[in-house]
Amino acid sequence: MSSDRAASPLLQVFLLLLIASIWFPGATRIAGTDGSLSFLLALFCAAISLGSYRELAKRVHHTEATLAAALLTTAGLIIILSLLSMLYADNPMRAMRAVFAQIFGFATIPAIVAISARPNGAAVVDRFVTAMIVMSVVTACIVIAGLGGARFADRAAGYFKHANQLGIAMSAGLPIVAARLVIARKHRILLFGCLIVVLLGLVKSGSKTNFVVGVTGLGLFFALYAIYSAVRKQRPLAIIAGAVTAPLVLQAALFILQSLNPRAYRLLTTQLSGGEAPSVISRARLWSISIDLGLAHPFRGVGAGQPIGDIAPHSHNLFIEYFRTLGVPGVALIVVMVLLVLICLIGAIVPTLIGQGRSTYATNANVMALGASVCVWNYLVANQMSDSFGPSTAAFFWIPLALLIAYRNVQQSIAAGTDEGKQAFDEANPHAFRTLRPRGGQKLWI
Repeated sequence: MSSDRAASPLLQVFLLLLIASIWFPGATRIAGTDGSLSFLLALFCAAISLGSYRELAKRVHHTEATLAAALLTTAGLIIILSLLSMLYADNPMRAMRAVFAQIFGFATIPAIVAISARPNGAAVVDRFVTAMIVMSVVTACIVIAGLGGARFADRAAGYFKHANQLGIAMSAGLPIVAARLVIARKHRILLFGCLIVVLLGLVKSGSKTNFVVGVTGLGLFFALYAIYSAVRKQRPLAIIAGAVTAPLVLQAALFILQSLNPRAYRLLTTQLSGGEAPSVISRARLWSISIDLGLAHPFRGVGAGQPIGDIAPHSHNLFIEYFRTLGVPGVALIVVMVLLVLICLIGAIVPTLIGQGRSTYATNANVMALGASVCVWNYLVANQMSDSFGPSTAAFFWIPLALLIAYRNVQQSIAAGTDEGKQAFDEANPHAFRTLRPRGGQKLWI
C-alpha cells in the first residue's frame, strides 16, 4: 500500500473533524482566539494533504487539476502578501487572519478532489456532504433552542462571534440540504425537516443580508434543478408543482421571518421599499472610509486583517477590504480568484444543464454539483455586504468549492466511461443510480 493511500483514512478523519469544528469557532478557542481548533486542524490537513498534489496532477482531469492549481496559487500569493504586510501593519498578528482564511483552501481542495478520483471516492465525498448537513442541522437546533452561547434576542450568533457569520453558515448549508433532498430515495421527510430547521436557524440569526441570500439561493437551486429535469424530460409533475409552490414558499419564509424575528422583517421591508436602513447607512460609511484608506496606501494597503480604527474589524465588502488592507496587488489577486471561481461555476452549471436526453453523467453528481455551485455563489454574494472573507467563515467558501471541483471531476470520469468513475458511483450510492440498456445494447449511466 502506498504512503498516500495509507494516509487517506487519517486525512478523511481530520477533514471530518475540521468540518465539525468550523460550526463552533467561539467554542473552540485556544488562548482566547476564535476558531483556533479549526485553524490547527486546517494546518494539519494541509500538511498531510501534500501527498495529494501528485495524485491531483496524475489522476484528476486536466481542467479540474488546472483550476485547482490556479486557485491555490492565487491563495498562496495572498498569503505571501499578507505575511509581508506584517512588516508595516499596526497590529502584525492580525495579518494571520487573512493567512488562515486561505489555509482552508490548501487543507480542503487537494485532499477532497484527489479523494474523488479514487475508487470509492464518491462515497467518501458523500460523507463530507453528510457531515456538512448534520452540522448545519445541529447548529440550527442549538440556535432555535437558545442553548449556551446561542441565546436569541433579535439576533443570534450561535457559537460564532457575530450573527452575520452564523447567517453565512446557514445560507451555505441550505443548498446542500436541498440537493441531497431531491436526489434521495429514502428519508425524504427527514431531509425536508432538516431543510426547514436550517431555514429557521437562518431566520434566528437575524442577518437580513444572509436571509435574502439564503432564500434566493434556495430558489436558484430549485430553478436550476427544474431546468436540469426539463432538459432530460424527467419529473414533469414535480416541475409544475415546483413552479406553483415556489412563490408560496417565499411567502412562507417571509411569514416565518415576521413571526420569529419582527425587527429583521421590519428592517428588510424598509430596505426593499427603498428606505434607508441603519445597517445600509453604516456600511456606506465603512466603504467610504475603507476606500479612502486604500487610496492613501495604494501599493501596499494598511496591512492584512487590520481593523478600521475602533469602528469595525473589516470593511464588509470583499473587494474593498482587500483594497484597503493589501492595496492594488491585493484587490487584483482577489479579483483573479473570484474570476476563477466564476469560471468554475459556469463550467459546472452549463454542461450539467444542457446535457441532452439521458445524460451520461450520474444524477447524484449532477445535482450535488448544482447544490455546491449555489453554496459558493451564496458566499461570494454575502461577502459583498458581510464578512469580507474572514477566517471564521472562509471554510464555508473553500469546502463547497472543493466539493464542486470534486463532483465536476467525477462527472468527467463518468462521461469518459472510466472504470474508476463507474465503480466510485456504484459503491457511493447504489440506490441513487441505475444502469439502463437501450435497444442498441449500450449502457447509459443516469
